[in-house]
Amino acid sequence: MKIDANNVKEYLAALPEDRSKAVAKLCRMVRQIWPKAIEDLSTGMPTYHLDGQAFCAVGNQKNFMALYIMPHDLLNAFNKDLKAYDRGRSCIRFRRLEEETIILFERILKYTGSKFPDSRFYDPTSARSRN
Repeated sequence: MKIDANNVKEYLAALPEDRSKAVAKLCRMVRQIWPKAIEDLSTGMPTYHLDGQAFCAVGNQKNFMALYIMPHDLLNAFNKDLKAYDRGRSCIRFRRLEEETIILFERILKYTGSKFPDSRFYDPTSARSRN
């Protein structure tokens, strides 16, 4: 679902209230866990970069919201935990942000961010420091 926005604040304002609150909560979570991550809308949704590379994104779609982990190979460590979730290769889809989901997403964000350089998708030649 394409949302015409210039920044994350505008993106959130364009969402229905319940979805705006859920997506905003995940955006805050990413910023709290990874305060040096750079936030933008480079993928058309709130996207977070570590070492100059997209690391994760949070988005709203027509029938669900999703947490996207760009180094999706790192999600393999959570295959057992994610069996109950609807997911794609790099996304975890949800309709409501429940406490159990928040706890799992926090674990996933901490792990995948710390293991980001171990991903087969990490390209140190394209990584650049953004300050």
